[in-house]
Amino acid sequence: MTTTDVRLFAYRQGALRVRLTEQPGTDDSAPSTAILPPAGARSPLGRPLPSGTHHLLDRARYPRPLTRDAVSALPPEDVLGHLLVAAVGLQRREPSHQFNDHRSVASVRSKFPVHVFVLAPEGSFSYLDLYRHALVDLPHTAVTPGDAAGLLPAPGDLTVLLAARFTDLPQPYGRLRCALSLLELGINLRALHVAAHLLGVPVRLRSDGTVTSAAGRLLAGSGPGTWSPPLVLTLEGVGPLPSSRLLPGPAGAAEAQDGPAQYEAEAALLAQQSGHASVLEAVEVTAPLASLTCATAEPVRGVPSLPDLPAPDAVAARPSWAQTLWNRSAGRSPATVMGFSARPTVLGGEVLADMLAWFGEPAPEPLLAEVGRKVRISVALQRLAGLPTGRYGVVEGRIESEQPDPGLMQSLQDAFSYPLGPDVDCGLRHANAMWVFSADLDGILQEFGPAGWSLLQLWCGWATHGLAIAAAAHGLFARPARSVDELWLQRTMDLPRETLPVFTVICGRSRFAEPMLDLRI
Repeated sequence: MTTTDVRLFAYRQGALRVRLTEQPGTDDSAPSTAILPPAGARSPLGRPLPSGTHHLLDRARYPRPLTRDAVSALPPEDVLGHLLVAAVGLQRREPSHQFNDHRSVASVRSKFPVHVFVLAPEGSFSYLDLYRHALVDLPHTAVTPGDAAGLLPAPGDLTVLLAARFTDLPQPYGRLRCALSLLELGINLRALHVAAHLLGVPVRLRSDGTVTSAAGRLLAGSGPGTWSPPLVLTLEGVGPLPSSRLLPGPAGAAEAQDGPAQYEAEAALLAQQSGHASVLEAVEVTAPLASLTCATAEPVRGVPSLPDLPAPDAVAARPSWAQTLWNRSAGRSPATVMGFSARPTVLGGEVLADMLAWFGEPAPEPLLAEVGRKVRISVALQRLAGLPTGRYGVVEGRIESEQPDPGLMQSLQDAFSYPLGPDVDCGLRHANAMWVFSADLDGILQEFGPAGWSLLQLWCGWATHGLAIAAAAHGLFARPARSVDELWLQRTMDLPRETLPVFTVICGRSRFAEPMLDLRI
């Protein structure tokens, strides 16, 4: 796909989708393949994950990692399992929420299109199945001799593959299947780096096209499915894996490679949707990611360095990491109401300082970090850090006022894609911040070629998860959203003509609350 093709795609699913009457629908009852494990990953054999990750994370206060003594006390074979659960593990089920379940990472309608695979030095390949709480063997998938040299990790290390399956987002999303999958891939990339940091594990992103292509062939061997180009990461010093064994569960629960009858409907949908035009187009648009030639990135911090709060300020004490990950939310509303509810609240300067610090950590790959430096970050603020309500820009890690506007948040809500109504709530008017990531799309494509647009989405996902963690640490929701008219938002935020919004994140205090079912093991 050429740069021109990618540009046309970007504008059709972005700024021009309203003008071209190509606004996707959001039929919430539309089926998807989100709960379907790959056909090859339904083996009765695998490696159970350790329990008690949330108890372990209770021993570390945000933003500090676990102590070396706490990590060294763990059985060596448990470190990887705790890392993966901390990164993407199940958290809770909300009785009123129609799109369950919730994890440590954000997802559109809780579909979670990003899947995790693990490759060991001897060539064994596993799939992270959170519902079976195990790394399930992929016995019929093997690394070919030609791929082994670049893909297999060194002894003592493990390779982790992150890939989004486009059919996991319902068909009515149309072209947005591509952008949202890449955004969530970036979110999961940041989540893995955060978890690795908490456990003191160095992690390297490998973006070389040869390695990415080899990983793509490995995913193709796991069974039917249409995947994004995978992100290939090396976790250092977390191996070897424990021996594979029979997993708990009823006899015959995981039968042949085609899987049990309970997956029949999802498997048929996968076969049908894999040929859908939006999926085929997503494959073409993201293919340039597998053609990049980059050196293995040096390890980066997933978590910023934040100053200690003054002691003994018990009210402002940092929550544990277990509580922070539990708090991560995209907003809530009653069972019969769509959208998200918010209530007015006044927040101090430490909240804003935390959010800005998370933006300051560079992405873990030179090209990805360079694209991030091309992104303009603007924010509409109210009742935050004592600043006047209005529009601000982020310049070198600090806030600069652009235009005071007492009615800005209400104006933003009035133009949000789902308006306030009897069965829809939109808490934007009461939110404390709406962050806007924008960029000169033409300039990025000219500088970075056809892969530039995909790299931009990945970076926005990376930044979004950092913002979500900062919000959760202060008991706030962080709602990732593309539910805006980009051209209208461009004018409202007074962006330069060549700069268009790419993604937004809304942060505030939820008005709705209820008891939740704890899914942590």
